Formats: sequence, structure tokens, C-alpha cells
Amino acid sequence: MGKVTVNWTGKMQFAGDDGAGHRVAMDASPIYGGENQGTRPMELMLMALGGCTGIEVTHILQKMRVNFDGLTISVTGERAADHPKIFTSMKVVYEFRGASIPPDKIAHAIQLADEVYCSAANMMKAAGRIEYAFKINGQEYPYPFLKEASNG
Repeated sequence: MGKVTVNWTGKMQFAGDDGAGHRVAMDASPIYGGENQGTRPMELMLMALGGCTGIEVTHILQKMRVNFDGLTISVTGERAADHPKIFTSMKVVYEFRGASIPPDKIAHAIQLADEVYCSAANMMKAAGRIEYAFKINGQEYPYPFLKEASNG
């Protein structure tokens, strides 16, 4: 069972603790009385999606013996216009750096992470669509296994 604690630290600021000594500062935007002293909770959700898929993709690629020198993951989310303003769509873009990285293995690792292993992605798909893409040394590859393409 996962458990975190979130403590109010004053004004609109909160600190989340994971029980292992890791702390995350959160704050509201100035229009809600915040002071930009921490990450917004909804952005933390996008970070969780990027971190979860990144861990799973990296683990799968290690098992496939695919080496890379660097990886940056960008996650964007479109929110509903009305409350509760959930993410209705998200896009995850992986940017790999290194020599001899096979695009087909990257795509397969993303597919496995998305469909099977990443708990955050599978939970967030209940709220909205998630798209994926990846780049290898700056060359972009559209992710070939989008749900819309496989269902249509």
C-alpha cells in the first residue's frame, strides 16, 4: 500500500513526504493566494506520469540491452475548461541521446510501459488520452502504437 503525508506549511503551501525521507514542496498559483514556492499538484501528476513511464521504459531497454547516454522526458497536459479541470489529454515525448539506438526497440519499450507496466499511465488513461512520441538524437519518430490507430 502506498502512503504519503501532506502537511500545511503556511499560506497556500504544503509539503508532501513519502515516508522514505523525500519531500516535495507544493504551492498554489498567485491567483489562489500562493507564492510560487512549490510545484502545483497537477504538474506533479504530469511529473509522476513522466517518471513512471521513464522508469519502466529504461528498465525494459536495459533488459533488451539497449544502451543510451541520455534521456529527457517532456510531458504536457490539456485540461478541461470547467471544474474539476482534469487532464483530458496528455502527451509524453522521450528524447534519447546516444549511438546506435534502435527505434523499433524504443517503440516496443514504450508500448509495454504504456499498456502493462506503468501504473501512473494506466490510472491516468481513465481520465484522458495519452499520446507518445520519441526522438533519437533529435530525429522525431511518431509513436506507432496509438490506441486510436489500433482500434480503428
